[in-house]
Amino acid sequence: MPPIKYRAIVERIENLSYNVRGFRFKLADPPQLEFKAGQFIILNVPKDRTTVKRAYSIASPPHEPRTLELCIQKVESGIASTYFWQLKEGDTVSISGPHGNFLLKEPLDYDPIFMATGTGVAPLRAMIKHLIHINFARDIWLFFGCRYEHALLYESEFRSLANVRHNFHYLPTVSRPKDWRGEIGHIQQTFQKHIKDASQNEVYLCGWLEVVKSVCKDLEGAGVPKEKLHYEEWA
Repeated sequence: MPPIKYRAIVERIENLSYNVRGFRFKLADPPQLEFKAGQFIILNVPKDRTTVKRAYSIASPPHEPRTLELCIQKVESGIASTYFWQLKEGDTVSISGPHGNFLLKEPLDYDPIFMATGTGVAPLRAMIKHLIHINFARDIWLFFGCRYEHALLYESEFRSLANVRHNFHYLPTVSRPKDWRGEIGHIQQTFQKHIKDASQNEVYLCGWLEVVKSVCKDLEGAGVPKEKLHYEEWA
């Protein structure tokens, strides 16, 4: 379906880490946005009598079409993130969507493996919540990497989900730990530790371009077929 322009109202703002906030919007006009897990929207940022467009992955699942969640990192002097940091609950924004083809491969006859760094977890969260919603019975893996443990986004949510859904495996990895008892290093190392044969899996990656390229190279070197790797370069 072609992208549509929407007016959305800021419903909730929460701190997800020291430099990342979660924004929940209520769709006002039109009142709902039909999209697929993994897609993104374009935010129309007013700037000096012009409009600056920025892309953000949708962090919420498609079965909640009347609301929209975004995961935004503060970038010094960044036009869009500065705009976001000035928003208050009740403010109105202009967006368009949906956009993108970073989607779950159909049919869902495999065990999906999700790998993210930083805010790259946003579209993968949407995919995971979609799979849980449709009662997907096969194993779901999430390898989530950050430098510091306090930068792990949606940490309590993913841990709670892993506790109640035994087919969901959450493996956060920290590369510069301070007081951390979990996996240490990089996500590709944790992947190789827990996944011995990925030939029957589909692997979805999202994060900074150079990080994604590096992880893909390591996974291919470890025997993961290139056609099994699906990635979004930034979220």
